[in-house]
Amino acid sequence: MNKKFILVLVVILIIIAGGLFYFWYNQQLRGNTGSNTTYPQSSNYTFYPIHEIKQNKFTSGTYNTEGYIVKIYTCPPCPKGALCKPCMRDNIVISENNKLLETYTLSESEMILFVNNPKQFDLGKKYRFSIKILDYKSTGEPINDVEIIGYNSLSQN
Repeated sequence: MNKKFILVLVVILIIIAGGLFYFWYNQQLRGNTGSNTTYPQSSNYTFYPIHEIKQNKFTSGTYNTEGYIVKIYTCPPCPKGALCKPCMRDNIVISENNKLLETYTLSESEMILFVNNPKQFDLGKKYRFSIKILDYKSTGEPINDVEIIGYNSLSQN
């Protein structure tokens, strides 16, 4: 084997090892941060229904919206020492309709909200949210990622 081939092979192995370490490190951090986050009440931002936010494809800003919790997702724990694939950030899906979802095939009236401690919300319950549309996108949705910055419960389920 020539030296150039061995050098390329070593560089590739270093890149793979670095990527694996990066994902492992992020999994370790995920288990130690944000698990007990609670949010303040919603604020007096301009209100838009979910479908208007998605149709207008807002690229950034802070707004209010409301919806029913129709899906709750938390990244499954990764056993210590295991090599787990990366997963989506913890999130909830809200909808203008109170119909629970199994998948992320979303309509114009449904939106993913990234959240720390999604289990603080109740499936089927309606909330008003203060949200922040971020400067980046990690989903196939027509708008950038959206985070919760405050909320109020609107229904008693």
